[in-house]
Amino acid sequence: MSLFCWIFFNFFSHDILRIGFGPLGWKHCPGPPLTQSQSSNNYTLQFAQDGTFQITVFSDLHFAEDEDSIKGPMKDARTAEVVKKVLERETSQLVVLNGDLISGYGTRADNATLYLDQVVAPIVELGLPWATTYGNHDNQDHSKSTDLLGREKDYNNSLTKNMLPDNPQAGVSNYYLQVYSASGKQDVPEVILWFFDSRGGREPHDWVDDSVVKWFKESNANLTQQYKKTIPSLAFFHIPISATYEFQKGPGVNPSREPGINGETVCWEGQMFDNKTGHDVLFMTALSNTDGLLATFSGHDHQNDWCYKWRDPTTDQAVAGDGVNVCYGRHTGYGGYGDLARGGRQILLRKETLTKEVVTWIRLEDGLVPEKVTLNATYGQDEYHPLPQRIELKRSYGTDRYVGHSQPSYRSSAVSVCMEL
Repeated sequence: MSLFCWIFFNFFSHDILRIGFGPLGWKHCPGPPLTQSQSSNNYTLQFAQDGTFQITVFSDLHFAEDEDSIKGPMKDARTAEVVKKVLERETSQLVVLNGDLISGYGTRADNATLYLDQVVAPIVELGLPWATTYGNHDNQDHSKSTDLLGREKDYNNSLTKNMLPDNPQAGVSNYYLQVYSASGKQDVPEVILWFFDSRGGREPHDWVDDSVVKWFKESNANLTQQYKKTIPSLAFFHIPISATYEFQKGPGVNPSREPGINGETVCWEGQMFDNKTGHDVLFMTALSNTDGLLATFSGHDHQNDWCYKWRDPTTDQAVAGDGVNVCYGRHTGYGGYGDLARGGRQILLRKETLTKEVVTWIRLEDGLVPEKVTLNATYGQDEYHPLPQRIELKRSYGTDRYVGHSQPSYRSSAVSVCMEL
């Protein structure tokens, strides 16, 4: 029985008899311990034997909408099916939930943690670890990111942390994870994964707090000193940086050089506070000055999924990136606005080219791949397909070889909206 059918059956056979709807009666089960450890505290992320490390990123799942009607559970069931289908087609070692897991405005009761169980159920079923950055809607009305983190700690698969627990102004999901070689030896990590809470929702300040920036710079310097080398890194945060908005204004997104859907005006860090750019200058400065930072990944804007090279000075911002690749994910959930096909972004690191490139693509729930790019020194100059294409792309287990075919894309239109739903 498919996950969708199981949820649908569970809903109608048990929950329809209740007064009202609310979250499905998903059994809360932490799942079996992960193979390398007994808890997330000492779980070792490591490259595969073929020298690759792959991450699947799901953004804007938006569980918990319309819970007082039949539409809500059906949307949640479809979203869970997206997660399951995408993961079954990939060979990922880590899942990143990059914000807005819960629609905090949609739930009518203080039950967001029950929805969290539904969010992670397909991941637990497949025995994969995950790491979360919380978004603005995870901390809104009847959803609290602190409660969600508390629930995540019940799962051995959760690697989500709060490394600034004594600073509530900083948000919740500020931490880093280290990825080691295939041997699992924890002498020197191959990659560092940084996670930042861009806040919003209950917290009116919708940007990475300056105290987090200070912690980031100090922690990164300490790691460099500890390992006596620069460790390549990736960064994840829900709301895009202001530089993304500036890039979209000019020079703009070139569909041949930055392939993907450019379907709405960027909603940047600080936009929801006073509609002004500049609140995230310290954060952007820290990112741009971080040696070895290969790429950053955000969500938030459901109609965008492109990447760009953040390098050139922008019109209104004094902060220019130093060749950092900046990417969107893909709208995953059937909650929230947007009409794009649902899916998730894939990130592939190869040990032999780790300091030079990141391969990334979007995997849709129907199995197709509408875009695949290589984030390297010439990204932003390289020409990709001039017309959007759909590429069937499958990574063979134990290899880094890809096979596929392409066909015309289903969509190439754009709209100019900035919605926060």
